[in-house]
Amino acid sequence: MSMLAPNRLTFGALSLGAVIAATAANAQNYEIWALDQGTHTLHVFDTDLEEVATVDLGAAGVRVPHMIDFTSDGSYAFIASTGSHDITVIDAETREIVEIFDTGPRTHAATVLPDDSAVIAAVIGDADEYRDGKLVEITIDGEGGFEIGRELVIAEDPLFQENEARFNDVAAICHEYSADGDLAFVTLGPGLADGGLVVADTRSFELVELWGPDELQVNCGTAPTVDRSHMFLTGGGPETGVYYVIDMETLEVVHEGDSRGTDAHGIWAVPDGSEMWLVNRVSDNVVLLDPESFEITEEFPEGFGETPDIIAMAPDSSRAYITLRGPNPISAPHVAEGSTPGFSVIDIASRELVQIVQPAAGNSDSDFHGIATRPLDR
Repeated sequence: MSMLAPNRLTFGALSLGAVIAATAANAQNYEIWALDQGTHTLHVFDTDLEEVATVDLGAAGVRVPHMIDFTSDGSYAFIASTGSHDITVIDAETREIVEIFDTGPRTHAATVLPDDSAVIAAVIGDADEYRDGKLVEITIDGEGGFEIGRELVIAEDPLFQENEARFNDVAAICHEYSADGDLAFVTLGPGLADGGLVVADTRSFELVELWGPDELQVNCGTAPTVDRSHMFLTGGGPETGVYYVIDMETLEVVHEGDSRGTDAHGIWAVPDGSEMWLVNRVSDNVVLLDPESFEITEEFPEGFGETPDIIAMAPDSSRAYITLRGPNPISAPHVAEGSTPGFSVIDIASRELVQIVQPAAGNSDSDFHGIATRPLDR
């Protein structure tokens, strides 16, 4: 498969303005892939919001499909499922399941390295086991071959063991990478008391830096700026909403802010580099952040959907897609109850809600979580 990366911009000698202009001039056709973890179903939509495919993941034994990511050319999708404890590999063109890898209890997220050499799974671990959270590697050979690789049990790492008194339970939640893919920034959780951050070297599969829950109140989102110079992190709970920014070269925390809501959760960058979007799941509001000053520039207290969770962006920066939770939420049941399971579609330029898409309207089991866009013009 091709390893071109239309969504993973590198700047080189180009100015940010030139990159933004080039991105805007090269609008892409794409699909929206959304996971209903309540019905164990993958829904695929085109840019006209017409459903073009569904995949019954439950028929293959997959339970609670939670998060999704693609290889940079959009050829393969990787779905992490907390209920069946696995990573599902899907051929994105044919929609066929290629492999299902058992990666461990409550596998929470699967994120592809920038060079497409591997996908790393963040595994929460068994609810009855203490400090068994880990990272699991699945290698990608570029010819459609996938294999389980290394694993890093966080609590067994030497750097962690030197600092274990700074942590409570340890479970890997979400992660994203530095521009070269050498570093993975991994939030811990899922509760804030068990939160914090570890940074893993993806080449040696060892930790290189860490912060305990008393140092960084993070337990959810990881979102790099478009140039991957900084990493935004979120932390949330029923009474808490915070975010932090880390310089990915120096590994210094350069900003801490209040998210102006409760349960700061999903966060992602607009691909043209203009802003970051962050949702507060409990207070149902959305805030926009400047990727250079790190400050909140706009706030939308309502109107983008009830119980917003995870964000995906159109490759041409035209729209934001935000999943909305259901009346019987599978995960975070005490805070994530909603009434319109599906995803909201927001026009980024006008800041207006375009539509709330509900593929399983009327089904009380419906509960959307993971979402991503797949570019088709490559």
